[in-house]
Amino acid sequence: MTTLRLAPAVHPIGHVHAADLDACLDFVNSESFDDGVPREHLATVADAVSWLTSRGLAHEDALRAQAAGDAPAWLARIRASRAALREVWDAEVERRIPDQRALDTVNAILREAPRLELVAAEGCCGIGHRHTENDPTGEALARLVQPLVEAIAAGETARFRICANDGCRWVFEDTSRAGRRRWCDMASCGNRAKVRRYRDRHRVGDGTGPDASADPGTPASV
Repeated sequence: MTTLRLAPAVHPIGHVHAADLDACLDFVNSESFDDGVPREHLATVADAVSWLTSRGLAHEDALRAQAAGDAPAWLARIRASRAALREVWDAEVERRIPDQRALDTVNAILREAPRLELVAAEGCCGIGHRHTENDPTGEALARLVQPLVEAIAAGETARFRICANDGCRWVFEDTSRAGRRRWCDMASCGNRAKVRRYRDRHRVGDGTGPDASADPGTPASV
């Protein structure tokens, strides 16, 4: 399993909030897995508010004020949005149709995105944004969703990956030159897989492995 990245992301100058695909993936991975056991990194409202504001996605006071109305429901909304993003990512990697509920959730989030508009500025115009409703949480989530949707729209998903360790399933984009990365981290999941394959080969060799009862003339699979 790869260690969760908690360092604040650099965000654009000015009042514009934005996210890139890495931020989207960090959000999905804020629920990680240790040997298949989920580990929640957004365990409290404070955790979620800190995560969103440290990446410049919303203002802390606005998020806290909104969460104060119904903290359990607010946190459930964050986690449901994350689960929908994971389902879309997994479906894209696995080349299957995603759950319709996940699509509905993501599409509802997209409708919360601030609208760009021109504003008067020295030399002519600048770019501002108009808030759709008084929903800072919805806008922050929309900013996280947009990079994934834009990548899918552009057909730039060939290097989307899920860690090949079924007990981890960390999501990442393969930026390696060869494009053959399978593990979240060779030092953790990748190394464990190598050790497991090594032990399996030796168990087969000494007659104790899973293929020990196979026909001696049939080569064991690796």
